[in-house]
Amino acid sequence: MKTVYFDKDIPRILATKGIVTAGKKVRKANELLYKNLSPVKFKKGIPDPALPANNWVRVKNIACGLCGTDVSFFKATTGTDSAFEPIPGSKKTFLGHENVGVVTEVGSAVTDFKVGDRVGIRAYMAGCDTKDLPRCKYCEEGNYNLCLNYGAKPRFDLPWTGAGWGDQFIAPQQQLYKIRDEINDEDACMIEPSCVSVHAVLRDKPKAGEKILVMGCGTIGLGIVQAIKVVQPDSEVWIMERVQSKIDFALKLGADHVLKGDPLTAASEATGGSVVYKGMSEKNRYFFGGFDRIYDCIGGDWSNTMGCRLLAPRGTLMKIGHHMCPIKYDESPVWWQELTLIGVDAHGIEEWEGQTMYTFDLVMDWMASGKYKVDGFVTHHFPLEEYKEALELAIKNPPEVVKIVIDCE
Repeated sequence: MKTVYFDKDIPRILATKGIVTAGKKVRKANELLYKNLSPVKFKKGIPDPALPANNWVRVKNIACGLCGTDVSFFKATTGTDSAFEPIPGSKKTFLGHENVGVVTEVGSAVTDFKVGDRVGIRAYMAGCDTKDLPRCKYCEEGNYNLCLNYGAKPRFDLPWTGAGWGDQFIAPQQQLYKIRDEINDEDACMIEPSCVSVHAVLRDKPKAGEKILVMGCGTIGLGIVQAIKVVQPDSEVWIMERVQSKIDFALKLGADHVLKGDPLTAASEATGGSVVYKGMSEKNRYFFGGFDRIYDCIGGDWSNTMGCRLLAPRGTLMKIGHHMCPIKYDESPVWWQELTLIGVDAHGIEEWEGQTMYTFDLVMDWMASGKYKVDGFVTHHFPLEEYKEALELAIKNPPEVVKIVIDCE
């Protein structure tokens, strides 16, 4: 077995944080990340772990996408004063959850899969399904992202299980989902990120006639543009994006307008708002009016402050982008304009056209019917052994990059 994992090595994590901070001023400092400094490691020659119980399966990976969470582990960006820090965690976190693989072994109690089935990881975060524990009320209803057992010990203390960035992994059957035959391997790597986009839109459905802004058109933002038009075609969608190729892609997927120039001035003009007022500082400006709904796919100090200032009274800020650490932002518009902030985390159970189903099943329905398209999202492939080169490209994020895929075979 071979796998890429995050090692909870505190001195190495702190050193990585220091290098990342220095790298903002000294470009050469970042080169240390791609040597042996990062707490993300690649290990080969691991004896294949046995299935620990009869409800577990073994999966041979074919390919797996690279996402912002993987970059966060590589750069050790989780804040020591964030809500994540007090929660007990495992010594190793295995990277890769946007995967497609083939079941090669099943335990005697496995009923959902058979050898030869193509599967992907549905539950990635450390909840009941990944830890093989009796399900809490949220996991039982299908919303594993809200699990009450994040801090609980897993049923088995296993040194090596693996995940999507490896040649294979083992997992309890409830952690996985079956991939439809009509979806090819490359498109299958887009199922999980598409689930994040679709869940973000279904978390609080946009209403007819709303003026909507999508901030940031990476993989998730592009998917959100498309999902908005599926869920509520009677809406007007603007995008905030600097890269022309991604602007063109968003327009192709259904965006109606591009927010150009100064965001506050452009938003006021787009929504029929007031003049933009200036404070003592040129940077401190505000207007009245704005968008009914904003999807923040960027995260951080600037996007939170700007997102709140671009919303209409009682507008809704959908929080998708994040950096796994505390931020600072001006919250005065939240209470002053009675804004609604809604957090979005991964995926779960959706209500759609009278049906209740996992986001994964809904997304595969949409993909198979052609309602939701993933053509053109995957722009780069790297072999597993070149995962550092893949991460470097993701961090540099040149204009031509949308989704990077790691080939595991």
